[in-house]
Amino acid sequence: MKVLKILGIILLALVAVILILGLIAPKSYKVERTVSIEAPKSLVFRHIQYWKNWQAWSPWAEMDSTVKITLEGVDGTEGSAYGWMGKKTGKGIMTNAGVKPAETLYYRMRFIKPWKSEADGYVGVAGADGGTAVTWGFTGRTPYPWNAINLFMNMEKMLGGDFEKGLALLKDICEKETVLVRQYRIRTLPFPAKTFAVIRKTLTMDGMREFSGRSFPKLMETLGRNGIRPAGAPCALYFSFDEKTGMNDMAAAVPVTGGKNLGDVKIIRVPGSRACSVDHFGPYDRLVLAYDALSLYMEQNNLKPKMPAVEEYLSDPMSEKDPSKWLTKVYFFTE
Repeated sequence: MKVLKILGIILLALVAVILILGLIAPKSYKVERTVSIEAPKSLVFRHIQYWKNWQAWSPWAEMDSTVKITLEGVDGTEGSAYGWMGKKTGKGIMTNAGVKPAETLYYRMRFIKPWKSEADGYVGVAGADGGTAVTWGFTGRTPYPWNAINLFMNMEKMLGGDFEKGLALLKDICEKETVLVRQYRIRTLPFPAKTFAVIRKTLTMDGMREFSGRSFPKLMETLGRNGIRPAGAPCALYFSFDEKTGMNDMAAAVPVTGGKNLGDVKIIRVPGSRACSVDHFGPYDRLVLAYDALSLYMEQNNLKPKMPAVEEYLSDPMSEKDPSKWLTKVYFFTE
């Protein structure tokens, strides 16, 4: 009984200490780091906004080779989620809490293992000395009396180094891509008015490849069945992109000299316009660099784009097996 009484006194003393420390310990914490990157703001923010790009610069992904990543929702939009589970990094999920286009990604982080907690994070970009300043921040609250642990656990030391490492990885990726982007040669030229036979749909970025793979054969088959000959190379037309929903209004298209609507195949006319154009040699998943080059050129020359943007596919992947030789011309129309 005496032992139990002593243990009880010790336990009460510990509880009292925790309660007292909780009164003086901070209930909130904040960790923030900033890095300067010699790259266009739009290029940098693309690596921040989309969860699929985080794996390349996340400091925690690099430290844990066992980590498994899952993505949910429409990537780049509010509600999309990045989940992870690994032996060293534990288990958790980051949920997109809102995007301020080309400026800030806000996210909610929920740790599940080895302990449960929640915090808010943000990654923002701003123009700085011809490049981009990136700020990665993390804030959280620890309820009383558990906030007493904040007197012994320094979040700055625990997370600050990881943030610095992640931002260094992001800087390396973006600056290497910028070297490639600046190698593109931009031309300005008149784009003649064209008539296109199209199959058009609004869909997510992840669905674009499957849509193209299905639509171009259907488009060519429909034209051939109706005796309509293509008047040029196949193209993709991009009419709009909704930053909030991540939905693209796009069309698989083939130039024609005339014709009529044939079920899902519609006839549209794109008026002639002044255009900025770039040649991209390489696989289609690297076309984003050509878009970065055009966007940077438009920004530097105070030009405003008007839709649609056009991709013209001048190589046939069925006959040319080397993706590095695939030629795609990309056009941005200007006002």
